[in-house]
Amino acid sequence: MPEHTGLSAPPVRLIASDLDGTVLGHDFRFRPRTVAAITAARDAGIQVVFVTGRPSRWLHPLHEQLDDVGVVICSNGAVIYDPGTERILEASVFDVAQALPVVEDISRACPGSLFAAETLDTVHTDLGWSRTDRMEVEGITEAPLAESLTPGTEVVKLLAKLDDADPAAYFERVREIVGDRLSVTHSVAAAPLVEMGQRGLTKARTLERFAAELGVSSAEVMAFGDMPNDLEMLTWAGRGYAMADGHPGVVATVSRTAPAFTEDGVAQVIEQYLVSVPGDHVHDCAGEHAGEKETDRA
Repeated sequence: MPEHTGLSAPPVRLIASDLDGTVLGHDFRFRPRTVAAITAARDAGIQVVFVTGRPSRWLHPLHEQLDDVGVVICSNGAVIYDPGTERILEASVFDVAQALPVVEDISRACPGSLFAAETLDTVHTDLGWSRTDRMEVEGITEAPLAESLTPGTEVVKLLAKLDDADPAAYFERVREIVGDRLSVTHSVAAAPLVEMGQRGLTKARTLERFAAELGVSSAEVMAFGDMPNDLEMLTWAGRGYAMADGHPGVVATVSRTAPAFTEDGVAQVIEQYLVSVPGDHVHDCAGEHAGEKETDRA
């Protein structure tokens, strides 16, 4: 259950939330109570930012349901995107020269693995990659990555999958192979799908920098998530909440638990926080920096 938060801890000035499984269901829809809670937090002067593994092209559900989406941290922290202006404000990428040796090593150790590479402009996939995109991607290139990724290409995210493999075992094997060359995580626990980004990249690393530009400390951040790619963010935030129906390892590691998505868990926690803190106190502490983030960082 959401814990009671009094005034002993610093007030919340920034709420950071994962999307899928946390505030979005399988139908890509927010629950009405969640939208109301997010709106109430913003009305109280608290900045809200979504932090997702999704690429920027998958943010359409937010436009359709929220009047103000705000800046979004995408691709597990690799991209900071402004949906309002459709501009990439910041990108943490890696060169194709780092990606291809990883592809070769995984292919050698795990025969049958297929790969996809996200760039800032499009997606490259191996032949036979069963794409799970639910939205159209213009200019997708389907060919062996070694052929389609030209020298100098900047990669946002490299993905590896091995159909019919045990998801946990495949993830651990890939992480062992990749080592510290790239960051390795996963956001779909039931699928043998591994996501790789720039070395050292996590949602937490980008969120920390984003918060610092607002003058917000980790103690003033409330965060929500449900999968392993959320873990660093949830443990960094002063008030990090794992969703009760999330990955068991995440729930076990994070000290706070929010009710399940189907119980409007994020909304419950936000509602409880807002009633526990006098409105003027929230505005005084959060309003000073709300909206001050520089928008031209490309």
